[in-house]
Amino acid sequence: MVKKLLLLFVAIALIGCAYEGQELKTYIKNPRWFIKDPHFANYKDKRNALESSYLNKELTYAEYVEEMNGLDETYAKEVQERDAKIAESY
Repeated sequence: MVKKLLLLFVAIALIGCAYEGQELKTYIKNPRWFIKDPHFANYKDKRNALESSYLNKELTYAEYVEEMNGLDETYAKEVQERDAKIAESY
């Protein structure tokens, strides 16, 4: 049992040394890369779909700009509402 634990510890140490903690360094410099905001992810997906539609010539430029502005305004309003709710809780 002790030999297995020692072998496991050595394996983990070797993996850690080979890995050199690159992800840990990245996380320390920018911790937000690991934390995902589902609200922003949804906005980003809608924005990408809209851009794709425009690039595939399914929308005119005027329609694209109008829908993009509407999407941006909606997202900004939702963020303000969310921030207000967070501020109220403090």
